[in-house]
Amino acid sequence: MGKDYLRIDDRLIHGQIVTAWCKALEIKEIVAIDDKLAANPTLQSIMMMGIPANYKHHVVTFEQAKAIFAEPAEGNRLFVTRMPQDLAALREELHKCETVFIGNAAKRPDTKFNLTKGGGGVLFFSPEDVKLLDELSASGIKLVAQTVPNTSARPWPELRKSIKL
Repeated sequence: MGKDYLRIDDRLIHGQIVTAWCKALEIKEIVAIDDKLAANPTLQSIMMMGIPANYKHHVVTFEQAKAIFAEPAEGNRLFVTRMPQDLAALREELHKCETVFIGNAAKRPDTKFNLTKGGGGVLFFSPEDVKLLDELSASGIKLVAQTVPNTSARPWPELRKSIKL
C-alpha cells in the first residue's frame, strides 16, 4: 500500500515535480487537482507532455480527487493543487496525507505576507491562507514549506512564527 502526499504549487505539474519530487518521494501516480484545467483537454495534454510514461498521471476536479483519495494507493501518490485556499475543499482527505508540502504560491491581489526569503521559492499568503493553514495544522495535518526535496524543510508552526496577523 502506498502513501499519499500533497503539494501546493501554482504551476501544478512541471519539471521540478517530475525530476525532483517524484523521485524523492518514490511517486507512482501524479494527480493534478484543478477544476478549470480538468475541463480543458487541450491544456491538459500540454501539461502532461513532460511527464514520463512510467508515471500514472491525470488532471481531475476536486470532487474526482476526493474519490481518488478514497481508493487505496497501489504506490505512492502525489496530489498537486495551486493555492493554499484549495486545501479547504480537501480538509478530510488531507488527513490521509503523509505530508502536505507548501511549495510555490504566487502573489495575488489578496496576499499580504511575502515569505519569499533567501531565494528558492515564491511564497505569498493572504490572511485567509494563514488562518486555514493554522486550522489544518491544529487538526494534525503535517504542513511543511519546502521548495525542492534537497532544501531545508520548515514545518508550518516554525514558518508561522514569522507571520503577524
